[in-house]
Order: sequence, then C-alpha cells, then structure tokens
Amino acid sequence: AEDAEYQFRVVAQNEIGESEASPASEPVVYKPSQPGEIEITSISKDSITIEWERPESDGGKEILGYWVEYRQSGESTWKKCNKELIKDRQFTVGGLLEATEYEFRVFAENQTGLSRPRRTAMAVKTKLTYKPDKPEGPIVIESVLKNSVVISWKPPEDDGGAMITNYIIEKREAKEGAEWELVSSSISGTTCRIVNLTENAGYYFRVSAQNTYGISEALEVSSVVIMKPPFGQPGQPVASAVTKDSCVVSWKPPASDGGAKIRTYYLEKREKKQNKWISVTTDEIRETVYSVKDLIEGLEYEFRVKCENLGGESEWSEVSQPVIPKSDVPIQAPHFKEELRNLNVKFQANATFVCKVTGHPKPIVKWYRQGKEIMSDGEKIKIQEFKGGYHQLIITNVTDDDATVYQVRATNQGGSVSGTASLDVEEFLHRHSIGHFDIKPDNIIYFTRRSSVVKIVEFGQARQLKPGDSFRLQFSSPEYYAPEVHHHDLVSTATDMWSKEWNTVVSVARISCGGAIRSQKGVTVAKVKVAPIDIGPLAGQINHAAAEEGGHAKYVCKIENYDQSTQVTWYFGMRQLENNEKYEINYEEGVATMYVKDVSKSDDGTYRCKVINDYGEDSSYAELFVKGVREMSENYRCRAVRKVKRRVDAMRLLEHPPEFTLPLYNRTAYVGENVRFGVTITVHPEPRLTWFKSGQRIKPGDDDKYTFESDKGLYQESLLSYEHHASSEEKISASEEKSLEERTVHKAFKSTLPATILTKPRSITVSEGETARFSCDVDGEPAPTITWVRAGQPIVSSRRFQITRTQYKSTFEISLVQISDEGSYTVVVENSEGRQEAHFTLTIQRKRIPEKAITSPPRIKSPEPRVKSPDASGQHFVRPLFGCCF
Repeated sequence: AEDAEYQFRVVAQNEIGESEASPASEPVVYKPSQPGEIEITSISKDSITIEWERPESDGGKEILGYWVEYRQSGESTWKKCNKELIKDRQFTVGGLLEATEYEFRVFAENQTGLSRPRRTAMAVKTKLTYKPDKPEGPIVIESVLKNSVVISWKPPEDDGGAMITNYIIEKREAKEGAEWELVSSSISGTTCRIVNLTENAGYYFRVSAQNTYGISEALEVSSVVIMKPPFGQPGQPVASAVTKDSCVVSWKPPASDGGAKIRTYYLEKREKKQNKWISVTTDEIRETVYSVKDLIEGLEYEFRVKCENLGGESEWSEVSQPVIPKSDVPIQAPHFKEELRNLNVKFQANATFVCKVTGHPKPIVKWYRQGKEIMSDGEKIKIQEFKGGYHQLIITNVTDDDATVYQVRATNQGGSVSGTASLDVEEFLHRHSIGHFDIKPDNIIYFTRRSSVVKIVEFGQARQLKPGDSFRLQFSSPEYYAPEVHHHDLVSTATDMWSKEWNTVVSVARISCGGAIRSQKGVTVAKVKVAPIDIGPLAGQINHAAAEEGGHAKYVCKIENYDQSTQVTWYFGMRQLENNEKYEINYEEGVATMYVKDVSKSDDGTYRCKVINDYGEDSSYAELFVKGVREMSENYRCRAVRKVKRRVDAMRLLEHPPEFTLPLYNRTAYVGENVRFGVTITVHPEPRLTWFKSGQRIKPGDDDKYTFESDKGLYQESLLSYEHHASSEEKISASEEKSLEERTVHKAFKSTLPATILTKPRSITVSEGETARFSCDVDGEPAPTITWVRAGQPIVSSRRFQITRTQYKSTFEISLVQISDEGSYTVVVENSEGRQEAHFTLTIQRKRIPEKAITSPPRIKSPEPRVKSPDASGQHFVRPLFGCCF
C-alpha cells in the first residue's frame, strides 16, 4: 500500500513443522525520504539558486529526480518551478521580484512516488540593485614593454545586485596638467593591455566597474608606472666542446623577461687581442645554446650575448672566458641511448626524469618545462649529470602545478636532439584516502558547451577508505564500475575509476563477504572490503644446499604472518613442483619443507618457495649445487634479505624486497691476484647481505683473506675481495668494467620500467575433458596489468575459465576443455611505460570412439511420449518426456 511502512520476517518449514520467526527487518519505506538540507548558493535581484543533499533513503528504488516549488512569504499557495524532473541537485529560480522574500521546498521522486518535502529554514530575500562597488585592488602591473603595459585587477566585492557588464579603463600621463583619457569601456574580463604609450614616460591608470544601474568609483594604481621594462641580461656565456674550428657556447636566460617572452638572442665573438665584436650568425637564436663554427685554429676567442623581446633589447652579458680552438675531435651528433619516460607519482613525492646522451664532442644538455628553460635551485629543482652520459632532472615535493610536459635537449656541433615526457600527479581524492567507484555518464557534465573541463555532479559511490572496513555499493552496468566491485575483491584508491591509469592489481584471493544480490530492477548490491594497511605473508631465508648425484637436499622456509588461508608452492625454475617420489613437500604451522631425492645433474639450479594468502604473497629463493655441474668448482653467491613488512596503499607496495640491479659476474684472474666481486641492490629500507662459497656462508672474521665493503644510499654496493688461487690467464677488460659501471648508474636512477613478459605461456596439447593451464611472469614499474585475450576479446573468470593474478604473475586455467576451446590465445601486459604481448596455442586431442560404437546410427528401442522443446538458440528439438533406452 502507498505511504505505508512494512517490516518482514522469515519462517522455515519442514515435514515436522515450522520454526520460530526470524527477527523482524528494519521498516521499509517504498517512497524516498525527504531531501537533505537546502543551501542558498546565489542571490540576485530576480533569481535565487539553491542546492540540496540527497535523501537518506531512496526507498529501495533509484531516485528519478527532484521537484522544486516556491512561494512569497505570507502566501499559502506553492508554485512549481520546473516542468520536468531535475537530475542535478541544484536549481536557479528566476523571474522573482526585487527585494522580496521567498520560501522554497524540494521533493524527491522514485518509481513509487514523491517524498515528503524539505523546506528552506527561513525566507530568502532577493537583492535590491544599485551601482557596484569599485573593483578590488590593487591594480597589478603584469608586464611592462617600451610602449605598452598589461594590468589586472579583481572584481568588486558587491556587484550591486546585478551582473557586471563591463569595466572602464583610463590613463593619465605623469606630468603637470595632464588629464584622464579613456582607454576602453568595453572590457569584460579583469585584464587589459594598454598600447600606444611613450617609451620612458610615466603613467597612472584607473579602473571602474559598471552594471545596468551605474558606474562604480575608480580604482587607481598606487604609484607612477615608468615605461621601461625591468629586463635582465643573460648569464655569462660558457664555451665548451672545442674542436680545431668550432665550439659550443651556452648561457643562462635572464632572471626576468620583462613580462614578455624572449623572442631571440644575439651572440657575438671577438679575438681577444681585437676590440671589434662580430655576430656569429644572421639567423635567429631561439635557445640558450649555439654551435659556433668557422673559427681559426690557434686564435683566442671571447663571446658575449644579449636578448630581445617586445619591450626591446637587454644589456650585453659578461664576456666569456677565452677559448682556443686546437683539438681535432671527430664530430658525432647527439643521440639518446636511453630516452625520457613518462612518470606518474604520488602527491608531494619526488619525480625523477633520467636520460642517457652520447655524442662527440660532449653535448650540452638543457631541460625545459612547457618550452621554458628550467634552472636548478638546489631545492625544488635539481639538475644533475653522471658518468657515462646520464642526465637527471629531479622535481621534489610535486604538486598538481608540476603535472605537465617536460623536455630535454642535447646540442653539439653535429646538431641537436630532444625528447619529451609527461608528469602525472596523484589526484586530490586519493590524497585523502577517498575512492570513487563509478563513472556513470549521467554524473559527468561540462562546465560550458565549449569547455573541456568536466564537473562530477554525483559522488554517491565515493567512500572514505578505512582499512578493514566493509560497505555495500550498488551498480547496474558493470562497465561503469570498477571490476573489483562486481568481482567482490579488496578495494582501495587503486580501484578508483577516476585514476589516471587503470590499475587493477589486487589480492589473488577473492573476498566475497556475502556476495551480490540482484534485484528485479537490474540493480546489483555488492559488499566489498577495504584493503588492510599491514598485510601479507613473509617468506624467510632458505639456506643453499650442495649434493652429489644420488644424494638428497633439504630446504626449510619459515613463514611469518601466516594464517589459515596461507598456501605454499615450490618451484624449480619456472616449473611448479608436486609431492611425489622425487619431491617430498610438507607445510605445517608456518614451516615449509621440501626434499629433493635421488639428486641428478638436471636438479642443479634455483628453487623457490612461494607463499600466498588473502592479503598478499612473498617468495624466497635457494640454490642447489650438484657436484660437477657448474663450470667453477668454487661458486660465490650474494644474497640480500630483509624482513619485508608489506604496506598496501592504493594496492601498491610501499616497501619492496631487495632487487639485484647489477648482478654478480664471473671473474678470472692471475694466481695470487686480488679478486673483487660486486653487486648493486636497489631497495628501501636497508637489506642484510650474505655471501656464500659453494653453498656455505662466508662470515666476517672466519678467514683473514676475505674483506667486505658496503656503500649505503639510494642503492647499495657490496664488495667481496679475496686472494685468488685458481689458475687463469685472462683479466677482465677495461671495456667490461666500464659497461658494468654504466649499468650501475643507469639502474640506480631508473624510476620506471616498461611492461615486460619474463616467461611466455607455452603452447600445449591436452586431451578433451582435461585441464589446460598457462602461466606468465612479468616485470615493470609501475606494476603492469595482465590481460588474457582470445579472438580480440578479454577473457574473464567464469565456471570453466579461471584467472588468478598477483602483482607480477598471472595464471589462466581452462577446466574440462572442449573442442571449441582449441585455437590461438594472447596475453597482454601493459603499464604507462610500454606494452608487450605473447601468443600461444591450445591444441585439443579428441577422444577416440570405438568402431562398434559408430557402426550404426543411434535408435530408440523403447520409445516414450515425446514433446517439442526449444533449445538455447530458440529452435525446437524432440526429446523424450520421461526417458528411453538407446
């Protein structure tokens, strides 16, 4: 019944009788509750704009829209404002009387009917109109050129109850008897360029605001403005990359450009013993670097530079230090060995752009932001150069203002090369742990018809994310909602549909707290859980093992943060091991053990213990050294171990396990010579390093011939030195050492990596009805997304198709394979730095049918009554009503 409240309860019944009734539900109202409080956002002489909050309850059905009514204070009759339902929760009521009080009320409507109205708390009075106040000061001198100036101001605090139609700008020359002259009376904005002024003269300016009721008082500049631009001179030129007839000259731009973009630079040269300056080129120089050619070998040259904009020319810079062309270096144009990569960083984190440049002579490298050269200040902006041609731009404490396009340009006598990259900064909502889980088109509007700026008008599916909390979300069309919502996964800011890039890295374990309930109206209610902050199992260190053929090896891994859902899997290389005659695998109460029996040469290699639960995963590695397999009788290994406490923020790990960015390399040396092994580990916080010889740990102090060194910082180097007594005739070459050094610098400062497939899925053949399993290991920073594709369409988990994902691994299983599953498949990995895909095939081996079974067509021996029934395609087929014998 309409306007009635209902409660519900449930009684269970079996053959014996009925149970007691369940507790009653909360009262259900089919109509929505009244809208929230009404707020007055704008008042003019003939209109009032109101906004209101959503109803606390929608009555179990979607809110279709709102109705607004008004009346003059003292009247009894309400009048409708809108002819159609309002989707937005704001409305401007026009056509009102000046200086008159009004009341407003708002109704919400769903399919059942109207809610009770929400009224304004008090009457609202329209404005009494008059001329505006004077514009708000001060007048700001934006730029000064030799015969023009740009000024700006703020609108008046009170517009007099009517819209400002225009501003009036006047000028007066600063001399006795001068009068005010009109510049313009049709300026609609709050900025004006005033032209046709006299160079070096002084002026006063004033601004008045106008509406339909009059002109305000004037706002005047506080002091005289002299038409001479405060134009700084460029920095002192520096000559470098000298050859026998050329050099590269670079300089810094002026500290002030006088309010107008620098149009060109003028570069001059002279012989040190001469007084005459000569222009190096008649072409326009747009950059702060130039390759000067046609110099005479043996002469001494000096350089100076000045710049020009619309306001005129600057003073000449200081003279450069003299340079003598004399060396003859083969010229090679600049080239990027490693280019810039786009960055996506958190708010107030540091952004680091890195590139590697080669060229002869050494190129001059400069950085630019939106076309303007960036200067290092040592705090906000840091520009650094490293050995091997690496150049780095660091932007500290990034904000939304830093999110733009950056450019690097390298120049020498052979030419110039440039590269660009963009910087994205985590959005505002994520900084406050707010996730927004839908992108319904109804909730997105443009500010104006021509604007590219959008406004989100409905945040109904936005939530403050508190670790461990559960809440319900409603959705109808899955494509408008984050996949974690309709898959009932852990959610976080990474689940946000408004993220700048899609990032669906979530726990491989599915959290289904009650599942989803679909209503008759096509609305699904999903219960989801917010990802905890402090989660994830930790795999402890596993000792290496050495064995002879026919022997056995034992590995033990102790696990921290384990629970009932923790699962343990052992791998040899990429192959998953199973409990059988070869491998004995046990796991109990946080201790995982694995025996390798009857060891053979093929068992030599790396073993991995992988632990996983509902909140994360971890792995630990160990080597098995089988005697006589590896080339060296003495094997040295370095292991970096840290008790990793995983913290999940937007499903990204804040702390990472150690990673060998420069691995261990074999060494050869003369007898009696010292040998140094070195590794580089990128990690935070500091790891613990352990060195092994033939599987046995080397401890400091065990033997005087071993020394250990370690450098700590952004990356860590550990060096193991010892007196080598093996027989050898070769030393490591200087080029190899240089290559290792360059890789160290590169890895240490590389903040992103393109998505890469480490192990591709193998094509396999399985029998009909069996299970097909494919796996893929990936790498990349940020962590890439992994998508399994067939015939151009992404594969989603279903009854027969199961996809499990972790941050850097995904598995795809097809159970009870059918002939229709045969064919080609693709796995695609992608992040902001790149994309890669791998193709593989599934072949189905059909089951053979005995010859006797196909010698004659089937026939019904004992027919039963039959009935026509439609199949899934809508066609009819004949089936027995009760059954028959074939």
